[in-house]
Order: sequence, then C-alpha cells, then structure tokens
Amino acid sequence: MLIKLLEITGFLLAGFLLTHKALPFVFVQAGRKLGFEMRMSPHWEKRIKRFKTIKRGYYSFLLITTLFVLSFFLELIVNNKPLMITYDKNTSFPAVMDWLDDIVFFKDLRYFAKKSDFGQIGEDEVDYRLFAARCKNPELAGEAVKAKETELESLKESLKSTPAPDKYSSPEEIQDYKDLKTLALQIESEVKTIEKNRDVFMSGKARIIMPVYPYSPGEHLLDLPGRPPHKPSFTHPLGTDDSGSDVFAQLAYGFRVSMSFALIVSLIGYSIGVLIGGIMGYFGGWTDILTQRFIEIWSSIPFLFTIMIIASITQPRFFLLVVLLVLLHGWIGITYYIRGEFYREKAKDYVQAAIAMGASEWSVMMKHILPNSMVPLVTFAPFAIVGNIGLLVSLDFLGFGLPVGTPSWGSLLDQGMKHIKYYPHLILTPSIAFALTLFMVVMIGEAVREAFDPKVFSRLR
Repeated sequence: MLIKLLEITGFLLAGFLLTHKALPFVFVQAGRKLGFEMRMSPHWEKRIKRFKTIKRGYYSFLLITTLFVLSFFLELIVNNKPLMITYDKNTSFPAVMDWLDDIVFFKDLRYFAKKSDFGQIGEDEVDYRLFAARCKNPELAGEAVKAKETELESLKESLKSTPAPDKYSSPEEIQDYKDLKTLALQIESEVKTIEKNRDVFMSGKARIIMPVYPYSPGEHLLDLPGRPPHKPSFTHPLGTDDSGSDVFAQLAYGFRVSMSFALIVSLIGYSIGVLIGGIMGYFGGWTDILTQRFIEIWSSIPFLFTIMIIASITQPRFFLLVVLLVLLHGWIGITYYIRGEFYREKAKDYVQAAIAMGASEWSVMMKHILPNSMVPLVTFAPFAIVGNIGLLVSLDFLGFGLPVGTPSWGSLLDQGMKHIKYYPHLILTPSIAFALTLFMVVMIGEAVREAFDPKVFSRLR
C-alpha cells in the first residue's frame, strides 16, 4: 500500500513539473527560436500576479491542469496491459504502444502480443494477469504442467479403452477415434510448451512491469466473486459497474474525454465567435444588422433536440459531436460580447492613429482592437468549459452522446440510476468527480474575472 501511495505521489509530482515547468519552458524557447519576443506586457504581468494571489482559483488551476496533462499518459498509469513484458528473448511494450497509438492518431500503431511468443498456448493476446502471477510465483507454472499431464493421462486411458475402428465401425465412431488421437497429440504439444514455459519462469527469464493501476475501462472483470456490479474493495477502490469494468479506470479516462471535449468545443467556438463578433462591431451598419438577424434565426434552432435527432439516425463520434456543438451552439454567446467590445474600442484614439498610419482593416482588428477586448473572452472561457462538460455528460446520460463503450461520466451516472438502491457508489463517484471538476473550473473563472477586472488597473496610483 505504501509503495502504491509513493508511486501515485511520484506521478502527481512528475505531472506538476511537466505541466508548470517543462511545457512552459519548451513553449517559450520554441517561440524565441521562431523569432517571437515571448515577453508579456506589463499589464498582463500584473493580471497574472494578481491571479496568483487569489489562492482558491490559483490552486484549482494548478490541480486541474496537472490532472489534465497527466490524463494524456493514462495508458502508462491506468491500464491492464504491461509497460514491459519479457519472455526469454522476446520483449514487448504493450502499454507504451497503446499510448503512442493515441498520440499518433493518424497512424495505426497498435501492437498485438501473441500468446505463442510469450510461453502461452494460443494465437490470441497474452493473458497478462496469468503471466504476472507466474512471474510472482513460478510454482504456478509447475502446477499447470501437472494439470496438463493429468489431462493427457486421462485421455490416453480413454484411448486404450476405446477399440480401434475396423471395417464394421460407423463413420461417427471412426471420426470420434480420430478426434481423440488428434486431441492427444495436441495436448502432448501443449505439455512440452508449458514445460518450457515453466523452465523460463523458474530461471528468471520472464519479467513483467504493470502500470500503477493495472485495470482498463474496457476490461470486464468477470472472474471476481459474485455477479457485477461489485462494491468497493481494496483492489477496486470504487468497485465495478454492471459489466464488470473498473469504475476508477472509467472515471479517470472519462475525465480526459470530458475535459478534451469541453476545451476543443470552447476553443473552436470562441474562435468563430471572436471573428464574427469582431466583424460585426468593427464594420457596423448593414453588416452588423444582417449578421445579427442571422444569429437570431440560427440561435432559435433547438440544438439539443437537433443532436438527439442526428444521434438517433447515426451514432456520433467524438469529432462529429464537437462539430455539431460548435456549429449549433458554441460560437453564439461570445459573439455579442466581442461585438460590444469592438464597438467601444474602435472609437478610441489609438485605433484612429493606426488607421492614419496606413494599417489594414485586418491589422487594426486583430493587432490593435482584439488585444484590448480580451477581458470578456478570458472571463467567460472557464464557464463555457463548465457548460460544455455538462452538455457532454447530459448527452451521454440520455444515450445520445459518445458511442457505447467510451469511458464517460454520463454513462456511469446512467448505471448509477439503475442500481441506486443496492450500489449507490455507482452514482456517488461520478457525481462527486463531476461536482469537484466543475467547482474547480468555476473557482478558476472567478479568480480570472477578478484578476482581469479592468477597474482594478485603471485607478490612479
């Protein structure tokens, strides 16, 4: 238990250093190599300094960003496949290949470790738990040899007691005798394989390194005592769901899915909203009026029902759901705020000076007005993330979200509602995780709003 706690602490510390030390350093150095100055303006430095003084928001930011970056390495932390498996001269890294397959999404890097290559019988994937058990206790390999030898002896006795077929035997009797002989030869081959397997384990040439939490969200643990769902235990601290899958593994992967979804939708939606709002506010006139009428018509579309109709026709995947939410809903809200900011800023002297110096309209909008119109964008972004997480959870709960089998907080909540009487942990764990995530994001939003409040920096000192 102590070793597990130390491993978890080590991963959290590594995630913190990667998120808040290594990645910012790499980003700054890459920017400088590309010729950018990579220095913040004085008013941004003041805002960030003030944000750090608001402890509830700053600590929430540190924690949630660390967990989010760490979630991209879940295949190396929460997985039923080993980080490394060695058998005689064969070595494989299944969990690492799983992780690389997710990172390099445009190319299939999945690796299939066959049983025959790692001392087990068959051509399907290695039974990693059995392999780990034999590494821990090589005597189990010897017991497997004895069991197979007993089975072979029993089969040989059956062959001795079965008369050999002759010309009077029926085709069924001849086929049964041939099947017995074939099975005997097959078991003899398996005995030799298992004997070699035992020798490898006994000599210490077989090793396996499992992740810190050796369970996957899609793994069905049907060998546990009783019928699923299972209540929390020492090996499964949050229990299992009604399919036998570990709840903690689903919760961890569901966090990555929810946060990634919310960030992508917010980023793309805000980019579109800023562009349209900026055009409306800068040009005004008929451009503004016609665009507003279009937005009013478009926003009247019931996007939730539209998504439900589409989901009933075809199962939406991650990126299709992102596109639907962005097009139907994600860009509208911020458009009005940016429009108002552009209306206010374009009348100021620095904008007229930029125009007089010959700056293009695009340059005036993006380089001069937009940097001074970022307060609503930065302030509302955390709350947009909260809303998008809630949307995904709601759609998954209703069955109109991501495909079945995708780790999701919404599907866990749905199962919790079905088993709320006897297995309340199924609804408590995703509810608490959902509430804590939204609470931290809201705290970040409150701190950002207070730190970026222009009134604080407009007073005479």
